[in-house]
Amino acid sequence: MSTCEVCSTVKFNAYAIISRAVEEGATYDYHHAHKHDDNPSEAHIIDEIERAVMNEICDVLSFGDEDDE
Repeated sequence: MSTCEVCSTVKFNAYAIISRAVEEGATYDYHHAHKHDDNPSEAHIIDEIERAVMNEICDVLSFGDEDDE
């Protein structure tokens, strides 16, 4: 089977991919926010989670600002 045939038969579950990225980002940075501060502020936790979630999303999605490979 050629590469083109494989690509045309593969379907991605976008919701699952994005959901996983959000969950991994939120979990990672919730723990990261508590790494050096036992009682971080709500704003700090939110900022850390938003940053990590966007990093995870950028790992699985392209927003058109990069050349197609």
